[in-house]
Amino acid sequence: MATRRRFLQAAGGLAGMASSRLAANVKHARKPSPGLPPQPNIIVLMTDQERYHTHWPAGWVESNLNFYNKLRRHGLTFHRAYTSASECAPSRAAMLTGRFAPINRVARTLLWPGLPPATQCANIGALLRDAGYYVAWKGKWHLSFPENVKPGAGNKWNSGDIRNFQRVYGFADWNPPDAGNAIKPLQPSVFGVFDGVATLGGGDPDNDGRYVHGPTPGAIRQTAGVEGGESALRFISRARDLQRPFFLFVSLVNPHDIGFFPDGWEAGGYRREEFANLDIDLPPNFTDDLSTKPKIQAEARAALDKAAPLSNTDAKRDYVRFYAHLHKVVDRHISSILEALEEYGLTEKTIIIRLSDHGELGLSHGMREKSYSAYEEVIHIPLVISNPVLFPEPVETRAFYSHVDLLPTLVELAGISQRVAHGVGRSIAPLIRDAATGVQDSVLFSYDDVFGLPAGAPGANLRALRKDDWTYAIYFGRDGGGVEYELYDLVTDPLQLKNLLHNSPPADIRSEWAALHEALTHKLVEAGNLPLDFPWPLAPAK
Repeated sequence: MATRRRFLQAAGGLAGMASSRLAANVKHARKPSPGLPPQPNIIVLMTDQERYHTHWPAGWVESNLNFYNKLRRHGLTFHRAYTSASECAPSRAAMLTGRFAPINRVARTLLWPGLPPATQCANIGALLRDAGYYVAWKGKWHLSFPENVKPGAGNKWNSGDIRNFQRVYGFADWNPPDAGNAIKPLQPSVFGVFDGVATLGGGDPDNDGRYVHGPTPGAIRQTAGVEGGESALRFISRARDLQRPFFLFVSLVNPHDIGFFPDGWEAGGYRREEFANLDIDLPPNFTDDLSTKPKIQAEARAALDKAAPLSNTDAKRDYVRFYAHLHKVVDRHISSILEALEEYGLTEKTIIIRLSDHGELGLSHGMREKSYSAYEEVIHIPLVISNPVLFPEPVETRAFYSHVDLLPTLVELAGISQRVAHGVGRSIAPLIRDAATGVQDSVLFSYDDVFGLPAGAPGANLRALRKDDWTYAIYFGRDGGGVEYELYDLVTDPLQLKNLLHNSPPADIRSEWAALHEALTHKLVEAGNLPLDFPWPLAPAK
């Protein structure tokens, strides 16, 4: 076994313990530890559509999300972690490959044929497998299709897909069928119409329960697991007997079930009394009229309000309360994983990374879902890196993280050679020894999906930069037309109500605009994420 210093040196040359605060606090760990091996076990616990916790009463997270808090007590909590893209599939592809859509080819959710094989675009699974890890995936995938299906023939997974999943992407022991890939009771797809309610993470379908525990007794709408699939808890029970380190990615559906409100949540087995009395109200930026914002936002809001209307204020409050309740539902599944690690003596030997794929507007700006905007509620996500040896006491950081940083971070933690660049992100492993050490001064966000896109909608694509206390975004059509801009100062306007680029901004804002546009352009070139269909403007059209 290695000491903490030796682990940090082995995991990417992080020599010389720089954080005296952490070193001095080792004596406060809950119990003596033999330390971490040079290649520690790693678990990623990912939720779906969980934003950075905001617009809730003070203390609500501490009182209601017990196992999120447990990870924080022995973890590094990030206050400026951001998704690289939304919807679900583009975000996950960026996370797994460390690259944006022009390279990973996943610009939209469930875009045929899906994520390229690892032989064409390296991903976390194949890289860690080749480094000697036993690599497993449990839960929602949402990045490819059953191997032998044809459009119109249904969306059916079988045991052959488990083997194919390992061969193509490097992840063993998946437990399909996929879930969390619908937001309607009857969901159309390229494969025909399927039962969307059956894909819920909670309620009667309880697919998160199936992914974590195995088949759920009494879950009458739960889709039967594919023969050969294995629950996360079953994997953990045998992981201590593996003759090598393991990397386990547990991908949970909730709080994504919010997509079934107001249509489908009751049919899925949820009950209003579970959340109706939660002390959660409408967000303070709910009444934004969007009149100074890019036009696509108002059009997308109107389209969703027509398709799934929230008829009155009570229904709107139920929406935000149901969303909060879903965090409690998924936290209970995470509790089972943490308890299993304790039971089998794996907690101190395992680094846990707790994050989500993207956020949820949650009626901020009167909007829902995660589309056509770069508001904090969409792009700002929770992130905790947890291990009682590395973090005997809680640590926090305001360093920037982006989802394209996950792959290079895991590569460094796993001790893989850094001679070849892995993705376009930056490893945040140095923050384990010194939380004040930032690795970048800004992060990039992209949106190229067509989710619920109104016909003829303007400026539906966007590129955005989070830098210092600014959010700068440029919206455009696929041909480069219909360009509109947004700029927010998150110090003076944390609710993002005042678009500083509406009408004619003053000289100081124009100067900031030019500098941020230059920084965004540089970031796009560096990341290989320029739009492919038109020349990118080197200066904003003032």
